[in-house]
Amino acid sequence: MCLPLIARVLEIDRGLATAQLIGGEIVQVDTAPRPDTDAGQYVLIDRGMVIDVISAEEAEEMLTFYTDLGDMLSEKDARGD
Repeated sequence: MCLPLIARVLEIDRGLATAQLIGGEIVQVDTAPRPDTDAGQYVLIDRGMVIDVISAEEAEEMLTFYTDLGDMLSEKDARGD
């Protein structure tokens, strides 16, 4: 399963966004697929590109989902399934 990364755009310069991933890492990503991206927005990133712009609420919901999924997979591994 491939899950997109969640980030907040810090700035945009000539089609490249500087974004901060939820873990704090700063990355450069291409905004060509979503040229309407603005600084301050939350985005989904896949393969070095912004694939969608999302609300802060959607970002929070996705982070909760990712955390819950990680917990479930860890429990499954601990059981040896």
